[in-house]
Amino acid sequence: MARVTVDKENHLPIDLHYQDRGTGRPVVLIHGWPLSLGQWEFQIPDLLAAGHRVVAYDQRGFGASAKPCGGYEPDTLAADLHMLLEHLDVRAATLVGFSSGAGAALRYLSRFGNQRVARLVLVSAAGPYLRRTDTHPEGFLEDGKLREVQRCLANDRVSFLHRFATRFFEVAGTSAGRPGPPRPLHTRVIMLAAAASHRGLMQTLSQGATADFREDLRAVTVPTLVVHGEADAVLPVEATGARTAAAVSGCRLVLLPGAPHGLTVTRAAAFNRELLAFLEG
Repeated sequence: MARVTVDKENHLPIDLHYQDRGTGRPVVLIHGWPLSLGQWEFQIPDLLAAGHRVVAYDQRGFGASAKPCGGYEPDTLAADLHMLLEHLDVRAATLVGFSSGAGAALRYLSRFGNQRVARLVLVSAAGPYLRRTDTHPEGFLEDGKLREVQRCLANDRVSFLHRFATRFFEVAGTSAGRPGPPRPLHTRVIMLAAAASHRGLMQTLSQGATADFREDLRAVTVPTLVVHGEADAVLPVEATGARTAAAVSGCRLVLLPGAPHGLTVTRAAAFNRELLAFLEG
């Protein structure tokens, strides 16, 4: 199992688990909350078959990476990514960030520049700024709702993750009583999320939900693709993907009709086509 030390806590190393496969132009896959690099199982084979080097990793607190007590704010997650790219000497990479993983990619570019990055892909992205406040009424996440989510996660993690797995594949706007996701998909999300630490889940949720990436987006100068499901029930496209794309000069926005938040799974073929076309463009 490949690992890299990115930091220390109480004199103990904080190691990230990663996979580095293939040759060619590198693609770096950054998973979203509350998953791990296993979420990319439908993308990695196609990327390798197309001749790309594929780097995927578990962020701190998730998957097989270390489970430290702290360091879950965007700046530290970006620094972790920086350490990984330096360790592997990745150059001219395409960063692909899913959901909260998009924040790590954006903060990396604003803090460390694009010396190692040639392109950016943001998928079902959490951003630019989720909170609804008096000065930011276009946000969709009210503080009271966030507190309720935090309370539910803290009080009954298992039940919360079961509900999240359903929501992950939910098609927004459909009638109540619609069948949920196929059991294997639902179970897979729960299995990936179950590997996360409680602190990782709680702190990454809190930090990511309140982070403001508007300045980070203004710093993006590399070619950028935003892919979002039109029926995303977790992060509605009007408040997230559409606004993210509008904030980046020359950005291409692809909306997948009827696609949920977990489009890399349910719409893997369509998403992979868009991703590979962008990589070859």
